[in-house]
Amino acid sequence: MKILLKKFANALTVLTSILLIVGLGYVIVKHQPIGDFISEIAFCYLTIGVFNFIVFGTASLWHKEIEK
Repeated sequence: MKILLKKFANALTVLTSILLIVGLGYVIVKHQPIGDFISEIAFCYLTIGVFNFIVFGTASLWHKEIEK
């Protein structure tokens, strides 16, 4: 079960990074306030860190090695 949760947390980090890249382009093209967007992305990363801290005891965004 821990392996699946680590893979899920890694997938959330990748998804948030893609959202950051795509969303930043959208914000720049549509002339939206960039501060609001950055705070929303920071909240997503913070949520992932808190999830990892609660489940695994370490506040990280990425799990390098996943045990078998």
